[in-house]
Amino acid sequence: MASQKLEYDASLGGRIMLPTHVSTYHYAAGALKEIKSLIAEAQLPANSKLIFQTLPKHMRRRAMSHHPKRLPRKYRAAHKSQMGKAGNQPVIGKRPSRKYRRRPKNLMREYVRRQRKHSWLETHIWHAKRFHMIDRWGYRLPFASCDKTYRACYRASTEHCLLQDMSFYSCVQLRGSLELIRAGFERLTSPNCGLSIAAKTFASGRREGSIELFADGQYPLGALQRASFMWRREDQSRRTLWLWLHPAAAEATIIQLIHVFQLKSTKQQTLPLPDSDESKETKENGNSKEQPLRFWTHTKAFERYRSYANADNSLEMQVLHQEFNRFRLTGARAQYILAASLRAYRPTSSGSSDHTHWLAEASKLRDMSEQLQSQADFSESALRLSSPGELLANMIVGLNVVDPRLQRPRQRSKAPKSLAAAGTGSGCSAAEILMSQPACLPDSSLWQSELRERLGQTMLSTHKYEQLRRQHAVVPGQSCAFEEQMQPVPLLLVQRPGSQESQYKRLSYGSGWDVIAPANYGMALWLTFIMWGARPGGLREFDSVAREAGAEHHLPDTVAGVQQASLDAAERRTRYFRLPPNKRCNYRKLAVISPFRAPWEHLVRDWREKSSTRVGEFYVLRDRDLLQRLHECLRHGKAFPDLPDGCLIQIQLRLHSRGHLKDNALICLPISGDWKRHKRQLKHEEHAPVHSEPPQPDLNERLRKDLRLGHKRQLKRLRARRVREKRKLQETSTRRVHIRPAQTATLVKEQFDKMSNLWLPTNPAETRDSVRRQCSREVFGYVSSAGFSFIEATVCGVGYISPAGLRKLLADGRGNESGTGNGNGSRNGGGGQLPLCLVRDADSRDYRFARFQVNRNVVAPPF
Repeated sequence: MASQKLEYDASLGGRIMLPTHVSTYHYAAGALKEIKSLIAEAQLPANSKLIFQTLPKHMRRRAMSHHPKRLPRKYRAAHKSQMGKAGNQPVIGKRPSRKYRRRPKNLMREYVRRQRKHSWLETHIWHAKRFHMIDRWGYRLPFASCDKTYRACYRASTEHCLLQDMSFYSCVQLRGSLELIRAGFERLTSPNCGLSIAAKTFASGRREGSIELFADGQYPLGALQRASFMWRREDQSRRTLWLWLHPAAAEATIIQLIHVFQLKSTKQQTLPLPDSDESKETKENGNSKEQPLRFWTHTKAFERYRSYANADNSLEMQVLHQEFNRFRLTGARAQYILAASLRAYRPTSSGSSDHTHWLAEASKLRDMSEQLQSQADFSESALRLSSPGELLANMIVGLNVVDPRLQRPRQRSKAPKSLAAAGTGSGCSAAEILMSQPACLPDSSLWQSELRERLGQTMLSTHKYEQLRRQHAVVPGQSCAFEEQMQPVPLLLVQRPGSQESQYKRLSYGSGWDVIAPANYGMALWLTFIMWGARPGGLREFDSVAREAGAEHHLPDTVAGVQQASLDAAERRTRYFRLPPNKRCNYRKLAVISPFRAPWEHLVRDWREKSSTRVGEFYVLRDRDLLQRLHECLRHGKAFPDLPDGCLIQIQLRLHSRGHLKDNALICLPISGDWKRHKRQLKHEEHAPVHSEPPQPDLNERLRKDLRLGHKRQLKRLRARRVREKRKLQETSTRRVHIRPAQTATLVKEQFDKMSNLWLPTNPAETRDSVRRQCSREVFGYVSSAGFSFIEATVCGVGYISPAGLRKLLADGRGNESGTGNGNGSRNGGGGQLPLCLVRDADSRDYRFARFQVNRNVVAPPF
């Protein structure tokens, strides 16, 4: 009794006493019986009410009896079961949308089918949701963002970070002796264009180089493309070279390499047949004559890469198609984004034995461990600098990083400077970093083909990674134990110095990094860069960055330049004839001989010293010595160098006053009246055009009108003939008779071709001086690309001029006349004012003055 507590009844003298504890087993058994009975009642209700009748009255709807979606979600299955047992099938809802009806059963197989004509990059799905996609060079590539991001991409390239996917570049691997490779490329390049491919600064493997490639023995003609390359740091006699080719001229370059090095495909090999037993016996007895050797052809059933080799296998070539991902980061904050996105892998003395990835065994070696530590220390020190332009130009850094998915922030944010400044060791200056480069800095496991294949096979998929995170992540955002076992990723970081001439463009504009990663890791790196604040760009940004740098991505004499000019001309022509006749520009009245593309061949032909009607071959002047002498001539008034007639000089144009400049604009020579009018306008601060082209007579205007009226009468006559045939058949037919189809497609196409010839000017190939003297001012060049430059805060463009026209401009003595204007000639390096010329758009009559300067680094663009 002492252990019993006094309850209410017992405290008043009653006999009811309660225990102090309850038996858990007996309580759970009783509760289980109650739960089972409740479940049985819910599944088999005793009343005859339907599911929708059990709802409260304020939740009932009249349509619930035949529309299950009117009920709450937890009651729909039971309601459908009741309706099915009663024989009242519920009304089938609307059919799925067209999007879900067209969705394939096997999505990956559908993706493979859609890549038959044009290949996709690894980031294609991400880009296709956010960018305008175009078919170019055998790929489906992003052109520009669907948002208005033109100015934002410029700000990213100067102050933040612009991210571009350039994985469509082809990588060609050459393996052989250094002397053999040097001798072959001497036939494809020229020492006048800069350092050769076997220069010591490049052959050491520390820096990436670039060369201009030409057809075999055709320099300066037959330009193929500008290609970048890198050597593997090796001590062996056989060296490995990676050549990065633009896809527009990749096949043409590979054909030239095959021709120069005398290579043959290794897919089919001719091997000698082994001797049979009978032939061996006859040879031993000496009774038979020598029989000719017999060969058989061995064909490989599967070849991962296209491979070639010469006769003695001293040189091998492989086309590594889509073997790498290459991302370009441009801007000052590229340092911070790389520091935040890439965490160097450092081997540990204690837990390394538990790892099973490819680098676990190699890191146990002392040399490999020291290499990983030195590369990690140098990369962290280099990424602490404020700008990529402070490092060695085109420096190559090999780095093994942890999986990039482990470095993503929870939400998209800018990479702070604190992350870039954080790291081991104290801060170092740029000079100390340059002097303390380890010898093993460019070494990377990415050069090994077996390892690249293994990385793709053993990579942890994103789906599996997310599943493991849900299982092991106790605290959201914290690392898990399995993440330490994920394999590191080998990368190659290539520094880009940007503009190196302050007289030409802003110093270090376009500087940044190129990140080369193995296949299958493209999206992992791309999303990490995006989450740390990088601005994505497309093909449009390649051209805009080049134009801001005062250069051009594809020169007009290269394979890619010719293809791009043809595409642009076809697009302009289609857009022109899509307009109604009263909205079209009459180029005959504007005295423009070639409105859709620049006629470089005919421009060179018209400015030759010897008169000729034959179309001249042209090329862009790349000789550094001649360009330097030409620069000194324009800046310091030295003698004009002797230049060949067939070359074109690349210049950067900057409008002297107001106005606009478009692609394919004319560059003309001013006359004395233009200079007088220009001085008068400067005195009175006028911004009107210097000269307006007088309208020329259009002799084809009457012919077009008569041809159009005659075509309409002919179509009406054919229509009336078909109507008469129909009425004649109706008189004897008992069924309804339809008029027969017109079938006038051929007639309409012929009419369109005739009208096109009458609308457009005469072909410049038909007459002499048709380009040079097409208007009231002599034309000596064309603008290839133009637009508003945010760096210069005015309209700028890149063009090409004839040397004979430039000589005539300087011979008049007025090309360097000074003028205050808006101060656009400030970048003259202390010399004289930049020369002036006239420019006019193809669809305008107004001439305006523009200053220009010669680009001395045509073969080494700052982008």
